[in-house]
Amino acid sequence: MKKMDRKGYLTVDVILASVVATTIAIFLMEITIKLVNITNDEYVSTDLMTDKALIIKNIKSLIEDDIKNNSIRSVTCDGNSCTIHYLNYDKILKIDNNKVYYSNNYSKELDSSLTNLVLNYYTENDYYDFYITADNKFSKESYRIDVIVNNNS
Repeated sequence: MKKMDRKGYLTVDVILASVVATTIAIFLMEITIKLVNITNDEYVSTDLMTDKALIIKNIKSLIEDDIKNNSIRSVTCDGNSCTIHYLNYDKILKIDNNKVYYSNNYSKELDSSLTNLVLNYYTENDYYDFYITADNKFSKESYRIDVIVNNNS
């Protein structure tokens, strides 16, 4: 093969260099996209863990404060709303529009990636477990937030 001129390159050299440069660029873009996806997933996971900790801490504290004054008589749930019947009054724990509410005392907006939010409760002996289950619409993972209180605190 001949050179194009004294300082020129062979056509094969130009094509080979272009292919190598394009391959490296595509490889670097794939790595960047994968790292961004991993970072976004970790951000959502951290955000959900933070929401979970805040909800458990605050709602548990408020319910325990109410229990100190009046113990729980019973709990009734209807849809995503649970009415906690204390001896002298009632309070409502509910989920509405991706927000968790405890009467007028507390509200916390949940991450928008959560779907199929369900509020329910379970009781055994003097322990009440108010739990929220949800699915993540992006990762298809299921989450559960348990607020466990002792009726004899």
